Amino acid sequence: MSTYNESGKRDVRAVPTLEACTPLEQAIAIWTARLESAGLDEIEGEDDLDHEEQRRREEQRHHAQRTIESYQLALTLFTRWAARQGRSCLGDLQLDDLLAYARLLRRRSYNLSQRAQQVHEAGQELERLSPRTIHAYVRPLLGFLALVDSFGALSFRAAAIHAEIKRALPRLPEPVAPTPPDLRRLVTHYDKPKTEADDRTERLLLIRLRNAALLHLLFSSGARISEALSLDVGDVCRDRRILQQAKVYGKGRREGTLFIRRSAERALQRYLEARSWPQAKTALFESLDRRTAGMRLNRVSGWRIVHAAAEALANQVVLEGKLDEAELLRTTSPHSFRHFVGYHLLNEGVALAEVSQILRHRNVEVTRSYYASYRDVQLQEVHDQFSADPLE
Repeated sequence: MSTYNESGKRDVRAVPTLEACTPLEQAIAIWTARLESAGLDEIEGEDDLDHEEQRRREEQRHHAQRTIESYQLALTLFTRWAARQGRSCLGDLQLDDLLAYARLLRRRSYNLSQRAQQVHEAGQELERLSPRTIHAYVRPLLGFLALVDSFGALSFRAAAIHAEIKRALPRLPEPVAPTPPDLRRLVTHYDKPKTEADDRTERLLLIRLRNAALLHLLFSSGARISEALSLDVGDVCRDRRILQQAKVYGKGRREGTLFIRRSAERALQRYLEARSWPQAKTALFESLDRRTAGMRLNRVSGWRIVHAAAEALANQVVLEGKLDEAELLRTTSPHSFRHFVGYHLLNEGVALAEVSQILRHRNVEVTRSYYASYRDVQLQEVHDQFSADPLE
């Protein structure tokens, strides 16, 4: 919830207070506003900033927009449940409410989503929420309650609930990356037209070159799809020359480097030449659909580009009798390129710490846990090579 000054502009210096009588929805709006402004400098005329200043300001922000939106969703669901329990204000919340809410989320018969309501009305059985979904619904509540508690608006101390809530939440499985198919053949899918009609117009040619550039960039760098689609032309190009490195901001707003290899350089070069070398501040991957032309390509479109190529290759691989490979290809997503880069580098003997830096993981333990199956393969090879054999 923003506070406004006498001129009608948002006052970034004002700090709204929370009291026991504050409605839950209003308190959540205040907390969300704090998330959105965390890390930002106090300035006037925020709406009048140019593109570069807005981008620099986004880099200062502590939380990504998708993170804020997921937190908003979690708190909206909690507010909906609290209203059913007669908890409309902060002072109405009780110590056991969050525990009861977490336990309720674990039941097969309970789900707060609109889709679940439709399933329930149709007389069908609801699916159990996954452990990760339950954690995603409950975790933001702890931060929200900590803020409310700092204003003394709760009838209990928020810290008292942490240990209990950990025991109430389901245990999360270890994050292990799935084994990807060999993507070296897939990455070249858009390099050449499949038929004479593919490049019959300038727009169709641009679509093919854009798709080829995206696949080569994912294959070269192991970038997350959100990182690749957030790039501007100036991030990968200087004076009509493709750079070998590009700076990105990944999870948690951590700065990282994407490494662009020669095959990706050539694909980006062909793509930007066909676009007549647009301005540096222009989105690198733009939509070329007639309705959304000129807008930055979104994640759904990026997934469709990868899926279309993987599906076409899978159909071809089936004719070659490679059914297992075709099945893996049909599950390919943009993130599969990231896993392929991780597994390939490790199999080539690259140190785990270096792979962790290339993939821009938070620390090396994250890399170790994601590629645990690689570790088992390596241990099997070491065991087979050095273990003693029985005497003849």
